[in-house]
Amino acid sequence: MPHFKFPCHYVYWSQVDDHENIKSNVLPVIHKLENEFADNETFKASNVNTNFLKQKNFLDDKMVNEIVWKNLEKMIAETDCFTIKPDDCVLTQYWFNTYETNNFQEMHHHIGLPSMIDGKRYDHTFSMIYILHSEEERNSTIFKLEEPTMPFHPMLKKIEFNTANVDEIKEGTVLIFSNILNHAVLPVKVPGRVTIAFNVACSFST
Repeated sequence: MPHFKFPCHYVYWSQVDDHENIKSNVLPVIHKLENEFADNETFKASNVNTNFLKQKNFLDDKMVNEIVWKNLEKMIAETDCFTIKPDDCVLTQYWFNTYETNNFQEMHHHIGLPSMIDGKRYDHTFSMIYILHSEEERNSTIFKLEEPTMPFHPMLKKIEFNTANVDEIKEGTVLIFSNILNHAVLPVKVPGRVTIAFNVACSFST
């Protein structure tokens, strides 16, 4: 039937193929950087250790490819998230977050202004969460849409996706979602959770 589809939100998840190797190499580096650079006051409404304000490159190109680009390509191929396909994508930033018992992150999004790179405009498009280490039985990340009205949906009823309800979302999973989608981390029940957050910008020809 003829129709026009407006862009919509997706939360996509996939297991990182080389997770065990990445974890064994990166986790000790993050713990070292945590002692030197991390603090729990960067996000005032949260309680989490992060190096967001003192970002360091601690992933090599092969790791970035395994975590980011391979899984982003799968998302684009397997979903209908774009009405206009991007020409190119760049990783704009990444940082780690570490959690002890009852640490959490408030509801937030990763909206960012466009960037000019080599004379081309890149719009902040994707955010990612890679669960590098977690001994929790259920993942702690939730996503929410809190607009007052939604098409084909009861008025004023919030839409929430709690990843704790999906067994396969666990250590080794990378979550990919729109950078404007609200998300939070509920209080962590088991200490030692470590995640890496990524922001990706894309250029579009149209």
